[in-house]
Amino acid sequence: MRAIKENLNKNKPAPKRGEKEAISLIRRRRIRTAISIFTVSTICLAVITTLYLWRNGTVANWMASSESKVEQMLVDAGLVVESVDMLGAKVARADDILNAADIHIGQALLSLDIEQIIAEIEALDWIKNASIRRDFSGDIIINVVEHNPAAVWQVDNKLWIVSDEGVQITDQQLEYFAHLPMISGVGAEMELEALINAISSNEELFTRVETATWVGGRRWDLILKNGIKIMMPETDMEVAWKNLTDLEQKEQLLARNILTVDFRVKDKTVVRLTPEEANRRRLLAKTGGKGEEI
Repeated sequence: MRAIKENLNKNKPAPKRGEKEAISLIRRRRIRTAISIFTVSTICLAVITTLYLWRNGTVANWMASSESKVEQMLVDAGLVVESVDMLGAKVARADDILNAADIHIGQALLSLDIEQIIAEIEALDWIKNASIRRDFSGDIIINVVEHNPAAVWQVDNKLWIVSDEGVQITDQQLEYFAHLPMISGVGAEMELEALINAISSNEELFTRVETATWVGGRRWDLILKNGIKIMMPETDMEVAWKNLTDLEQKEQLLARNILTVDFRVKDKTVVRLTPEEANRRRLLAKTGGKGEEI
């Protein structure tokens, strides 16, 4: 019997080399296809299961439970907020900043969302930027930088406090900023920073300015508290302001009976007298008197 089987195997033709490779390739393809189908099926099942658990609230409950457990562990370990201090606030109310921060004594220290807290504080009118330092001793220090109020801006029959960068700060508590100059004109708030930079060589002189008007989208007219108008040029405002400063220091120009000081023409300063002063000088000239020099 055994001999018969051996004879049959001997008589069976052996597969050729190409046939072996083809069979091997087919097997590999079948295995890869099976693996792919299994992988896709597993992913689809996982997605469907996750969506189901998410929609029925199971995932949310798990997350909430985990967060609660972690927070409780931090509290048990003593990593909690012990104190909240604040630095840098001058105009902004401390209560408003603390309410925006919404940090509570006894809260888990590491559970604080620092970026979100900073965003809430910086959303307040007066806050330019904020930073928070969190110490493992439990101390929270909030440091704020406020906008610098530079002028009262009149637009559409409404008044705003604006910063030296042209930022609209607030339209509240205007009575506390009556000392600031009032600016007007379309786009005046956006040009205020350039004006502030131009007058930085003598900011004390700028305190005499009552109003500043942005004229024709090109230049400034400044009205002093004594009524004198300073007509600034379109360019080189720093040079014009320096010339005005020199005239005031050497000749007390702004204490004289004049209406305007015109710097609109480059390298030329034009001073217009009040009608009374002009008449007085004409009378002096007719009678042989000697007029004042300006």
